Amino acid sequence: MKKVLSVLFFTFFLFCCREAKAAHFLQIEEVVSPGGIRAWLVRDDRLPLISIRFAFRGGTEQDPPDKQGLAEMTASLLTQGAGPYDVEAFQKKLANNSIRMDFSAGRDAIRGGLKTLKSTRKEAFSLLRLALTSPRFDPDSIERIKAQQITALQFELGSASWQARRALFSHIFAGHPYSLRKLGTEETVNNITSSDIRSFTERILARGNLLVAVTGDIAPAELAIQLDNIFGGLPALPQPAQISEAEWPEERAVILVKRDGTQTNFAFALPMPRRDDPDWFAAEIVNYILGGGGFSSRLMLEARDKAGLTYGIQTALAPMDHASILIGQAAVNNPDAGETLDKIKKVLLDIHENSVTQEEIEAAKDYLTGSLPLALTNTDAIANTLLDIQLDKLGRDYLERRNLLIRQVDTEAVLRVISRWFDPGKMSFALVGAPEGINPTIIQEQVKR
Repeated sequence: MKKVLSVLFFTFFLFCCREAKAAHFLQIEEVVSPGGIRAWLVRDDRLPLISIRFAFRGGTEQDPPDKQGLAEMTASLLTQGAGPYDVEAFQKKLANNSIRMDFSAGRDAIRGGLKTLKSTRKEAFSLLRLALTSPRFDPDSIERIKAQQITALQFELGSASWQARRALFSHIFAGHPYSLRKLGTEETVNNITSSDIRSFTERILARGNLLVAVTGDIAPAELAIQLDNIFGGLPALPQPAQISEAEWPEERAVILVKRDGTQTNFAFALPMPRRDDPDWFAAEIVNYILGGGGFSSRLMLEARDKAGLTYGIQTALAPMDHASILIGQAAVNNPDAGETLDKIKKVLLDIHENSVTQEEIEAAKDYLTGSLPLALTNTDAIANTLLDIQLDKLGRDYLERRNLLIRQVDTEAVLRVISRWFDPGKMSFALVGAPEGINPTIIQEQVKR
């Protein structure tokens, strides 16, 4: 048994060393095509695979209010036929060559990806070029994607957690595009025309709006040529609508969304520093202590371990281009809702008034620095991480600097962040269910369509 444990320990040690090395010594090269398109590349020839992740700034925030769901529909349609290939022929080409291609719409960007074997890279790059520069948007494909999107949004309406987030975001982002619905409504989806879809691609999918990350078995010289082959046919400059900064509402709200059932779903939020703020990592440390640290967080300790009110309660930081928030969630039995609300306020108030311990700060730093390798375990994960770093404008040397930046956060910075950002008076709640012991400031019905 001791021998087995020794082998397991040694194997684990080697794994940790390999992952730590991957985290801190990734060789990120900047490749520039003859046409001026830039990409970050991490070469890895251990497997004959190539992964490309890319993004165009401007996502669902660009949807007109009466055509919510446009960005999502456009992203879905980009793999539904292109150039000479209708949807069936295009999908057959992907399948026969073991090529994976995907697109998705987020609040601030349209993201896409391609994964291919090295042996089929030319076919894969050609299909991606067609999808971006010559999408067909055939009428039957548009109608099929519309139907799928309407089905998805109807399913979404049945989710209590979605209803809670929807009520909360409608309040904290009132009047801002961040309050719009990614999938839209049945009415807004049906308002979308093929000309709307083509206009969206022409405005947003442009070289001047493009970020690219690549990992795998490809040389910089070849990638430089392929960047122009894939993306060179796109318009030079994007034409996005200008989006204002989101302003946090002055009034704290407790929103009740009535829903039959035995449980109440919580969503709650606070404003946070932006991703490029010098206090970002101090905010991450405090979030970890509050609710981001799993079973070690104060909210889990008080609401789950001590009081038995919920199986889980967690928080996370959510930075966006025009706002940054802490978002939390939990589900409890209806009779426990009032006590849970009080617990959340009490835990936050205790942190705000009495701060946190040095032991908690060090534990948070240990987790945050140790978790980085988990995001760098394969070509897809590395490419996605590199793309996220570009979207957040953190710099190509960010992975080398990150852990040192976390370790350098001092107690003064933590205290400053707690005082400025973790203020219970700014937290708003949305509760969906039939909670007991709640005094809501706003009562509203569920979103039904």
